[in-house]
Amino acid sequence: MASGHHAALIPAAGKSLEVSGVAPNHPRQGEVLVRNHAVAIQPLDAKMLLSGYGGAGAMQSYPALLGSSGAGVVEELGEGVTGLAVGDRVVFDTKALVDPKENLRQGTWQQLLVVDSKTIAKIGNVAFEQAVLIDFPLQTAVAALHLFLGAGEPGTGSENDKVLIWGAGGAVGSYAVQYAKSVGYTVIVTASPKDIERQKQLGASEVIDYKAADVVDQLRTMGPYKYLFTGSGDSASQKALASLLQPQGGEFASVLGGDVELPSNVERVYHPFSQAAQRDEHGEFRAWWYRDYLPKVLQEGLVEPVKFTKREGGLAALQQAAADVFEGKVRGKLILNPQE
Repeated sequence: MASGHHAALIPAAGKSLEVSGVAPNHPRQGEVLVRNHAVAIQPLDAKMLLSGYGGAGAMQSYPALLGSSGAGVVEELGEGVTGLAVGDRVVFDTKALVDPKENLRQGTWQQLLVVDSKTIAKIGNVAFEQAVLIDFPLQTAVAALHLFLGAGEPGTGSENDKVLIWGAGGAVGSYAVQYAKSVGYTVIVTASPKDIERQKQLGASEVIDYKAADVVDQLRTMGPYKYLFTGSGDSASQKALASLLQPQGGEFASVLGGDVELPSNVERVYHPFSQAAQRDEHGEFRAWWYRDYLPKVLQEGLVEPVKFTKREGGLAALQQAAADVFEGKVRGKLILNPQE
């Protein structure tokens, strides 16, 4: 049974993190208690901590805990939990940012936390750091393409159908390329010229320089596209995809919303893709993701590993780590171990 543990709490609005001892968490029916060994500093968490970015549940009351994904070891099972055992190595997502009543129990910026057993995947011998780094951007890409745009599951597509991934150089874009290729589609991407070889290794058939003056014209000659997705989400990419959909119109998915003016016959599909599995209306996707797809991807090494930097110091290092991410001082991803 869990004893007290430590958490990096936001004591009040605008205040810095305070690491302190907190009361033990215990799993309720259908929940699992996990000892957390890896958290990735996500830009959203850094933005919420340092700029007061609002709207998410974790910032509606104080004290508050950030972090919605992690990886660790199962310590205790709640009543009715099946398919998991104490000692299992797992990666997980929580409701910390979508349910204000749960962030103190489920926020991942702590050593022990409670997780809904439906949002946990076994990782076998995969490193905790790799598991948590793959889960977040991969889920964003797959939810956008599969859940919201309607792309098929791996092995169900045809190379006669083309998918366009704009901004394939980042983690989300790179995973979108790999997923679209695994389904069986022909994948066209935009990226920097120095990334051409890697993109083709990931599955891209053609790589177009996103800065080229005639990028839209080049992409138009390669179309039409069954699915369009911008992994950068900036206004230039949204306008480019909207142009490619003319004159018939259609839809594209984007990792960002914004006030970009689009033609009336174009729909921008924008959701918190990485949190989609937390919604009960997406229960079928959630079950497939955590019980089938994600464990297979991780344990069989089906996607490219993610480069990261390990920041020492555990929970006490979170404040500076978040500031470094917020200020753009970090290349790649930052990982911390809350147990240190």
